[in-house]
Amino acid sequence: MDTVIQFTPAQLIVLAGAIITISTACGVIVNLISKLKEPEKKQDERIGHCEERLNKMDAVIEKFQGYFSNDDRRFKEIEEGNKITQTALLALLKHSLNGNDTKALREAEKSLEEYLINK
Repeated sequence: MDTVIQFTPAQLIVLAGAIITISTACGVIVNLISKLKEPEKKQDERIGHCEERLNKMDAVIEKFQGYFSNDDRRFKEIEEGNKITQTALLALLKHSLNGNDTKALREAEKSLEEYLINK
């Protein structure tokens, strides 16, 4: 058990050379791995940037969809009002032409009255 381990200077140089070679090889491997992962890292950054832009655009689209639905509702109300007004005008025209079409005139009055009350 009392054996002494001795190294000659040549053995120390070989051992130091082996350590340096192994550490250099590890450095090369780590560098290679980082270079291989670099495109993936760039791609992840680009995808993250695109997702941020999409989220902002989704918010803008949602805002404009609210505007569009409000405008659609208003256009439908305007169309309904125009329809009733044109019906009333037609009844007035018929009445003024022949003077006997009071039934259509009363119906138009009733429709216009209901429309104005509901509005």
